Amino acid sequence: MAKIIFENEIYESNENESVLDCLIRNGKMITHSCKNGICQSCILKSSSRLSGGSQKGLSQAKKNAGFFLSCQEIAIGDLEVYQPEASIVFMESMIVDQQSLSDSVVKVTIRPSKDFNYRAGQFVNLIRKDGLCRSYSIANKTGDRDLTFHVRRVPNGEMSNWLFDKVLKGESVRITDPLGDCYLSPEMDDRDLLLIGVGTGLAPLYGVIQDCLCLGRTRRVTLFHGGLTEKSLYLVSEIRELARENPFLNYWPVYLNGEGREGFIKGDLVQLVKDFAYDKANTVVMICGDPILVKKLKQEIFLAGVSAKNILSDPFG
Repeated sequence: MAKIIFENEIYESNENESVLDCLIRNGKMITHSCKNGICQSCILKSSSRLSGGSQKGLSQAKKNAGFFLSCQEIAIGDLEVYQPEASIVFMESMIVDQQSLSDSVVKVTIRPSKDFNYRAGQFVNLIRKDGLCRSYSIANKTGDRDLTFHVRRVPNGEMSNWLFDKVLKGESVRITDPLGDCYLSPEMDDRDLLLIGVGTGLAPLYGVIQDCLCLGRTRRVTLFHGGLTEKSLYLVSEIRELARENPFLNYWPVYLNGEGREGFIKGDLVQLVKDFAYDKANTVVMICGDPILVKKLKQEIFLAGVSAKNILSDPFG
């Protein structure tokens, strides 16, 4: 079995065991979240030869410096790894505000300690002092100094309940580089947008809409926001007002269960999107939120005739 050398100690890895799992098994505190190579929070550094796949998605500068995703590296030989300097990988930030958006969703605003380059619709990893890490989508427009996140309370969710219940103004947290592809690009200037958010999947799309307004886009933008019940939807009044002020924006709040209510659509979100008429050859689709629904929606939209390159998604883990 390969040996993992970490902090001057040697650990034997099991067959097909990632570096991350090996270190965790041996009681080491390594920041991590998704374990799928997406969130990049488990980044470590090595001067040894890496297997290759563990650097996917990293910048060329980080690859050259020996950074890798420990959840994706299965050692093929003895491997010496290091915990990188936190200031290189993470940015210090501070919580500056918390605001309730509904009974189950809180808007958390943080301020990075220095300029932070991101695009509306991307996500970051938010890391607590004790190393607890979760991914949240940026819900404000590109270029804002402060970053806002929509956090839904999850039963027994350690991070979400902390952000929901505690008064945290002034609390220090760290963030990673921005990730994700659900953002506007110049290639979309002459295309319509179909935005579909499930639950707090609204967050990145709300940021994208803010960018549309700032850029003066006039192409058609349609937003479907889905939830289990009418109460699970939020920012309804604010988005309705945006739609009234901006004729290019169409807004459809949708819920599955409960009594019908004027101004809302009661029904199955996937079926509603299937029945929705839009220019499939000239529309970019962004889908965010519950991973099961995101997968179903991507399949249906692709089968309806939208090119795969024009379907962008962010399934929330």
